[in-house]
Amino acid sequence: MPVLLFTVAPQGVGHLHDLLTCLAKFDEDVSLEATPQFLRISSLNISKTAHAAFTLGSSFFTKYHFSPGPRSASGPPLPKIWTCKLQNRALLSIFKRRLADQRDRDTALETCECELQANQDQAECRLIFRLNCRQGVVKTYRLFYEPGDILHAAFDKAGSANYWTVASRTLRDVVEYFGPKTDQLDWYFQSGKVTFTSYTEKIQSGREILKQPMHTSVALERKDFNDFNVQEGLHIGIMVKDFRAIVAHAESMRALVTARYSRGNRPMQISYEDNGFLAEFTLMTRGSTNVPSASNGSTPARDLSLRPGSRPPETPASAAPTLPASSRPADTATMPPPARTSFRDPDTAASNLSNTQSGDSAPPPAGSLNPDSLFIPADDDDQQWDAPNFEEEPDIVTWDNTADEVSASASTRRIRDSELHSFASMQEHDRRTNIPTSRFPHEIAPTQRLSQVRGIFD
Repeated sequence: MPVLLFTVAPQGVGHLHDLLTCLAKFDEDVSLEATPQFLRISSLNISKTAHAAFTLGSSFFTKYHFSPGPRSASGPPLPKIWTCKLQNRALLSIFKRRLADQRDRDTALETCECELQANQDQAECRLIFRLNCRQGVVKTYRLFYEPGDILHAAFDKAGSANYWTVASRTLRDVVEYFGPKTDQLDWYFQSGKVTFTSYTEKIQSGREILKQPMHTSVALERKDFNDFNVQEGLHIGIMVKDFRAIVAHAESMRALVTARYSRGNRPMQISYEDNGFLAEFTLMTRGSTNVPSASNGSTPARDLSLRPGSRPPETPASAAPTLPASSRPADTATMPPPARTSFRDPDTAASNLSNTQSGDSAPPPAGSLNPDSLFIPADDDDQQWDAPNFEEEPDIVTWDNTADEVSASASTRRIRDSELHSFASMQEHDRRTNIPTSRFPHEIAPTQRLSQVRGIFD
């Protein structure tokens, strides 16, 4: 059977209390791993997204001894590691913070001894803790443990090219700006600064719920870090409660904190060491993998439009030449809206239309619009989706053979019916002036007078 014996000084008892308090924020149970070289105390949260481990070396203890036990000649080789599980609150009831106080008291702690009782002739296996105090006072605690396999978090340090080292006090100043109900934390390096941003999904105060996400950003200069090598623009996101627990314990140790990671959605590790123990926190991260680099630049959203200049040259045998907008057929081209004066003076309307056609042919022809394409010409990007301006744009009347009285009355624009602006008066005026109606394809005789159309509130 294995043999485990170790003795801790009063200062070490205070460190055990601090690390157990930190592990309690991850899980209710702790795992113990004893080897001839070290004793590891670890915890894994329920969602298995955060793993915290404290490795206590032989220098942390006043006395440390572990042996797998005597090996039998015929039996299998004994494992070189012993593991068990305990409740964290049971250990916290033993390693209290006040035991590390070395003031002049009669019951001050002198040493803390631990012994493993795991003999074959005993029905129960226990861990026995003895607190040797002054005046010959001895406090004994017997804890039952549960044997089991321990899960370890895998992390590739060689493949983690991004890392930074900073004082724990600096991180504590950053965490103080984050609220108690903050959910997530994101940081990135840009323009010589590291920005820490905390996000809150929702805030509830009684029956009122603020559903809009809120965030708080704190920036640190490059010179605030002791060591720094991070890819610019790389976002890393973790849970704020995990980061706050790590910073709180690191600040109690006055240690330098080092974070290593490769990219978003990959594990990262935060570690620090002092006083003979090593703290390692392996956390799952969230982030975007689309990071700008020197070899792969980002494409602006404007470049998604179909530009005429970026098309490959077309041969006459494979494609027809592109026609200007004024010479396109009526079924594919868009007729420019008529001016307001075209209803009053046909001669002026004809001259304005001819000037418009001649003016349109001056600039270089634009690319024809492909109805099966997912893109639109670049020169129409800003105009195709603009909201209509009814105050400045002229009135446009189009033909709809499926419209009825209900749909016509539901039109968003009211057109007054008058003798001067009706289609019938326009056709009568055109016959008198001998202007062919085929020149104006929009002048089609309606099936109903506008005076007969009544709205919902008429």
